[in-house]
Amino acid sequence: MKAGEKTTVSRPLPVWRFWGLALFVAFVFGTLWVSPVQAETDTGGPCITIKVYKFEDKDGDGTKDSNEAYLSGWTFTLTKPDNTTESGTTGSNGYKTFNISSCDYGTYTLTETLQSGWYNTTGGLSQSQEITANNKNWTATFGNAKYSTIKVRKFEDKNGNGNKDSGEGWLNGWTFTLYDSGGNPIGSGSTSGSGLLIFGNLVSGTYTVTETLQNGYLSTTGLNQSVSLGYAETKEIKFGNAQLAEICIYKFEDLDGDGARDEGEPYLPNWTFKLYDAQDKYIGQATTQDHGGGEIKATFWVSVPDNQSKTFKAVEQPQPGYYPTTPTQQTTTPVSYGGWAELSFGNAPYGEIKVNKFEDLDGDGTWDIDEPPLPDWEFRLSQSQFITSGVTGQNGSLLFGNLKAGDYTVTEVLSDDYQPTTSNPQSTSVTPGQQATLTFGNQRYDMDYGDLPDSELAPYKMTLFSANGARHKPLGTGDVWLGEKRDAEYDGIPHSAAMGDDGHNDKDEDGIKRGPSWGGGTGVILVTVSGAPGCLTGWVDYFNEGSEELGVDYQFSESFSYNSNTYTEKVIDLLLLTPGTHSITFTLPPDFANTSVFARFRLVPALWNGESYHCDRAPIELYGLEIGGEVEDYYWQFGPTAVDLKKVSAVPQQSTVGFGLAAAGLLVSLTAFLVGRRRRK
Repeated sequence: MKAGEKTTVSRPLPVWRFWGLALFVAFVFGTLWVSPVQAETDTGGPCITIKVYKFEDKDGDGTKDSNEAYLSGWTFTLTKPDNTTESGTTGSNGYKTFNISSCDYGTYTLTETLQSGWYNTTGGLSQSQEITANNKNWTATFGNAKYSTIKVRKFEDKNGNGNKDSGEGWLNGWTFTLYDSGGNPIGSGSTSGSGLLIFGNLVSGTYTVTETLQNGYLSTTGLNQSVSLGYAETKEIKFGNAQLAEICIYKFEDLDGDGARDEGEPYLPNWTFKLYDAQDKYIGQATTQDHGGGEIKATFWVSVPDNQSKTFKAVEQPQPGYYPTTPTQQTTTPVSYGGWAELSFGNAPYGEIKVNKFEDLDGDGTWDIDEPPLPDWEFRLSQSQFITSGVTGQNGSLLFGNLKAGDYTVTEVLSDDYQPTTSNPQSTSVTPGQQATLTFGNQRYDMDYGDLPDSELAPYKMTLFSANGARHKPLGTGDVWLGEKRDAEYDGIPHSAAMGDDGHNDKDEDGIKRGPSWGGGTGVILVTVSGAPGCLTGWVDYFNEGSEELGVDYQFSESFSYNSNTYTEKVIDLLLLTPGTHSITFTLPPDFANTSVFARFRLVPALWNGESYHCDRAPIELYGLEIGGEVEDYYWQFGPTAVDLKKVSAVPQQSTVGFGLAAAGLLVSLTAFLVGRRRRK
């Protein structure tokens, strides 16, 4: 150390001085950081303030207008960020303030407690707000409007005047549906407790109320009523209904046709009835149907004023296949207000009679398997008097349908060709829905038939019964015939040389003989008539109209032209002849010479007028039935060696048109249809 310098000694700082300095620094900085908060707390005011206003939003627009008052007594719940809640009620000035002392920032939600009869108009029952240090106050506004109400009253309008009068009670259990102005259903319910139904919580607007009509009632005020509601308005509408009377109609199947429904006779669905009042005014129609439980009926609901009674007439609509067993028009007993009556109609299914007709070939009265049916046979149906008639079809059957139950008689109309082999008439009983069967057999009489050929080469088509061939039914007393005798056959026997009836040379066809030659324009025959006076008609097929030459063409022409002259093959027409042999001439062409002919002669009994016999009657035809007399057919050949072939041949030939002759030791082979034609030179 130099002389004169002060000496500095360094010593440690005392501990108490260090802690004092630290306390001073802490005080200064603590005051700077803490004092603002401490100062706010010290004032005693809230950190967060939330105020909610409540007003009556009469026009429902969500905005408070000048004429819309604040509402007291409405409770709100405040939900804080920590999910704790606080509730309060608006005071007389219409608001409530929530003061939050702590500064708990976050989302706060206000929720109103909705009161009955009100609805919110400001977007919902809850509103939320985010609270921050810079936005610590929130004022919320809630608007509410009052609902309107429709009261529906349902009453029994007994006198039907549309008003509820004294003595007319309320009706419960009736359903109504409410529709808005757009026609959309918005509610439904049923009346209860004095016929009342309330549709509440309705906003202003136009609504329609529709009742669901119940069976047995008539609306007297209309099924629909509309109402316009103002703000907080209640309106009442009344619906009146009068109780109807019920008419039940039952339809049954009368299986025995006695007009009464017996056990086991079922009710019939799908039958239509029309209803009229006592003045025959049409009311409506209904159809029988199953109403549950197997009850099949048609139901009418009719209006009868209180303290009155009415009668009604029901008319059934017929259905095919049935006939009524009860009157088709019936009148009810008197029916009063809300009363009931029933009518019962019976119908039975028609029965029928089937008639079978057969040809009884063996005459035993039984339809055997090989015996054919007889078509076109007439039958008549009767009870106490004639009902109808009909003819059998190709299968020999005839159906008499649509018959009511009862006893019937069927009578066949007999034919001159047939004799019955079964009873005629026949009776039977018809029951509803059943078929009775009757069978009639007939056998043809044995008669005298012709025997002209009937083949593809010689088609006269006038011999067989099936072709309505010529035939004569024996008359008995007063009958007439040709020659010595006549045949009795079941059918005609066509033959190529017209000898089918005389196959045994039994003098059946011996009544006509031709002269030895026909010439000079004259034909000659000898006719023998037996029995009584008769009328003779004859035809000779001697001209072929196809070739316009002499010869057969298998038809008998009434008139034809030949060599500028007019001739007929009907050579004799209803000529009166007495018993005995007569020579008869008729006109032929002058050049008639060598040729072949077929001939048919028919003799019928002459008519007696009380003084004399005569032939003033209908013409005799080539075919068909005649009563009494005889038909004889012939094949004659003219030429240098021609003879009456009927006298020679004894054996019928069914399938050829030629036949052999034995005469004077000569065998001549002739073909009936080839040799029988000779050209005029």
